[in-house]
Amino acid sequence: DGKVDWYEDYRIEAAIQTIEELIQRRCRVLLLTHLGRPGEEEGNFDLEPIKRRLEDLLKEDVRSINKLSGPEVEAVVAGMDPGSVAMLPNVRIDEREMGRNDGFAKELASNAEAYVNEAFSVSHRDQTSVSLVPTLLPSCAGRRTVQEYETLSELAHEPSRPYVAIVSGAKVHTKVALIENLLERVDQLCVGGRIANTFLMVKDVCVDGECEEEDMEAARNIIQKAGDKLILPVDVVIGPKEDGVEDGVETVSVDNVPDNVEGVWDIGLKTARLYLSYCENAKTVMWNGPVGMFEDKRYAAGTEVVGRGLAEIEAKVVVGGGDTALAL
Repeated sequence: DGKVDWYEDYRIEAAIQTIEELIQRRCRVLLLTHLGRPGEEEGNFDLEPIKRRLEDLLKEDVRSINKLSGPEVEAVVAGMDPGSVAMLPNVRIDEREMGRNDGFAKELASNAEAYVNEAFSVSHRDQTSVSLVPTLLPSCAGRRTVQEYETLSELAHEPSRPYVAIVSGAKVHTKVALIENLLERVDQLCVGGRIANTFLMVKDVCVDGECEEEDMEAARNIIQKAGDKLILPVDVVIGPKEDGVEDGVETVSVDNVPDNVEGVWDIGLKTARLYLSYCENAKTVMWNGPVGMFEDKRYAAGTEVVGRGLAEIEAKVVVGGGDTALAL
């Protein structure tokens, strides 16, 4: 509809402090970003709504540039006043972005005299604008990236205890490294989502027909290492996946999940309160991943109860992950 949704708005606002500081320092600010993923069906790669929202927040005009590099960009940059802002096209429209392309990196780097990374959430990606361009220019981290790094470094090295983590997601094997890392550091690790279903299946107390053997094996290994640090759901919400169907949606004990259940979609309220009881006694809490299929209101209660509960406790609470931010 030509507008920025509130989730993208949150991400834009995270970068505003750095952009405003560069403007105040009379820099010519050239913005490079991405939207969507190449190959997405019906993907929207148009940055115009983002440009308009930036203008609202900055109270400044943001000039659009039609090319990622070349004479047109050189001419625009040369004509920019100190303290002005221009936006390059979506960097992912060039297929060379998604790999490491030295030629493309040199083209992008030729536009500027310095590089500021205000894209913490993609800093781990080995893509041209993320990993190669900074090697060609004097480079630094933006204010929000520094904040993200310092916050997560504290969690990794010197968290105040007790330290409780809540981890959820669709597949265990995609978060094995995170879970194993956390088990070395936390006092309790509470799990939700399909990850929790997989652990429950390994313990023969729950059925989830979509669990893959790779996830089951990862869960078995983690259970052996975790001991009493690993906290599993005591009740779950089951029901149909089909939109709008209320029949069959119910909360049951993990010991009473029917064999013919269509799906296990959320943690129950007893589990949410159990997890919060650990968090209320903690000094540090890390939450990564909604604990249920929150995008469906029938299965959103667990995530909402956990989110509201964490907002009220005195512990330092760190929330990470795109889906978790979207749920909040």
